[in-house]
Amino acid sequence: MYCNPGSICETRANRLTAQQLKFNTAAINDGILLVSGAGDGDTGGGLHALDGEASETIDRLSTAGITLCENRLARLLRTSLNTGGGEILIYDDRGVSHYLRVDELSDPHYMTWDGQHLIVSSTGTNSLLWITLDGKVARRWHAPGEDDSWHLNDVCLVGRRVYACAFGKYPHYRGYKDHLMKGDGIVFDIASGRAVVTDLCAPHSPRYFDDAWTVCDSLRNAIVQVDAEGHRRQEAPLRSFTRGLAVTDDYVIVGESVKRGSYDGSIRGSVAILRRADFSFVARLEVPFREVSEVAVVPRALLHAVKTGFRTNPLRVSESDQLQMFRDVGIEPKHLWAVSERLTPDQFKVRVAAEIPASFVTGKLTLVDCIVENLSDVFLTSEPPYPVNISYRWKSTLPPISVDRGDGNRTLLPRMLLPCSTIHCRMEVLAPDIEGDFEITVTLVQEGVAWFHDIDASNACSAIVKVVRTDSSASLVT
Repeated sequence: MYCNPGSICETRANRLTAQQLKFNTAAINDGILLVSGAGDGDTGGGLHALDGEASETIDRLSTAGITLCENRLARLLRTSLNTGGGEILIYDDRGVSHYLRVDELSDPHYMTWDGQHLIVSSTGTNSLLWITLDGKVARRWHAPGEDDSWHLNDVCLVGRRVYACAFGKYPHYRGYKDHLMKGDGIVFDIASGRAVVTDLCAPHSPRYFDDAWTVCDSLRNAIVQVDAEGHRRQEAPLRSFTRGLAVTDDYVIVGESVKRGSYDGSIRGSVAILRRADFSFVARLEVPFREVSEVAVVPRALLHAVKTGFRTNPLRVSESDQLQMFRDVGIEPKHLWAVSERLTPDQFKVRVAAEIPASFVTGKLTLVDCIVENLSDVFLTSEPPYPVNISYRWKSTLPPISVDRGDGNRTLLPRMLLPCSTIHCRMEVLAPDIEGDFEITVTLVQEGVAWFHDIDASNACSAIVKVVRTDSSASLVT
């Protein structure tokens, strides 16, 4: 069932097994287990609550981190790198009390509360931001290197010291992408730079308890516990990518995400419940989305507030339910958003402008800003079954030199592109592995149908650029 963001969902309670019920009633006590889903690409997102006997989807608004700030709940909405900015919702016991739009955030992942600020990881800018409850940025910390070169994600406090989690210390944009399984991931003290946990693969969710660090060793599908001397006490292999971790008096609850890239809706994410004492397996609970971002135990009183959301005004509630006209006649839409139908040749009409640099570095990713205007009379979207994406093609100016990466990476449209409307976005461009002069063509592609500029050459923006090789001795940032 789909629910408007912040609405009260009347969902059918999913009965839990006796073992799972024992966990819920004994471990959480007066709290509820709240699970967020990021919703990247095909995965779907939202908030899901596990409360006593019920398993309930609250909404399907894509969410990254969630954290308690005293008697309130902060919720970091998911925004991708190519759209920019960030949004945070703050809930009190009545519903949404604050909406924060923080334009300086880029691809934000997680946050924690220090008593005065939300410390938020701005992954896209390789930085942490200290944000007040009126949305002002009070402090910044920036890791060395280009944007998203370390992939800073989660952040946590131990006393007054701030620790962060990173895929590795790299100098270049997304330099970690070819090194994810090399064990370069770390948890580190941002003030001293000292790593407290090392040899991790794409780590997330560091937590300090029982005089030790516990962290998701995500690409190894596990969680590990490391003592103050850096020795591994114990670890628990799980069934899939681990991310999101909550701790109770007796249990450790870990999010498990399904591998990206498949539209198979039958596979779901889950949370695994382990005994805190020895990491032995207790139970597994499914959630309605494939990617789990965060897991938190929150006061039961906040469940009603999260369900209510912005719907605190009875008049607005009665006017704002976008699905009511369907439900009144007994219809529940099968898709949350519009789908992308196959375009006809006369519907491949766009105008593309891009800020293409004069040179690229061989084999290196570069961010390129572009503008796309829809000149057709149809809606363009990156949803299945025939998604429309932004991409590019490389062509050597000196044939017969071939380019292995002629067809470029895909960038999703930041939102549905209406007829006669325009969007701004950032796309990742991967340069060829060989030096020389090349023509790069930035355009759109409808997957499984056609490239826009193959239908009409005016549907693209092209430039002649140089691809050069840099010093191969460049090393990791230390």
